[in-house]
Amino acid sequence: MKRFVTAVVLSLAGLFAGAGVASADVIVAPGQFGHVCSSYKYASGNSALYWQSCAWADNNEVYFTVALGNATGSDWTPSRINVGYYKSGSYVFCGYFTNFTISAHSVRQTPSNACVLSRSRAAYQSVGYPNGGDAAISDTLQVQ
Repeated sequence: MKRFVTAVVLSLAGLFAGAGVASADVIVAPGQFGHVCSSYKYASGNSALYWQSCAWADNNEVYFTVALGNATGSDWTPSRINVGYYKSGSYVFCGYFTNFTISAHSVRQTPSNACVLSRSRAAYQSVGYPNGGDAAISDTLQVQ
């Protein structure tokens, strides 16, 4: 629950801090929380379907999510949503989701506990995308 609250607070802070464009690299000092997200990617031929990936750090963990948005009038169920990350330049595939529906006119994020590891000093980037879409790769989250 604490991870969810942290993600919500940091997401809301991001809404007021910028215009949705990926920010500069973020450094998370010991005992601090932080996150960084990619810019938005759009479905080919349909800019009403979009996604971005985010890397998060709290006191104990680093985790990775994909947020998918649907501005159309009907539900969107990608065949597969892939989630992974880079840790100091090495790629790790966490897994994928199927039967993940994004309702019309809404945004839905993959669960934060689906791609998580114990916090350690490293540089992280989140990677996420629905099948058939371009990978959204976040800027670097430097965890100290």
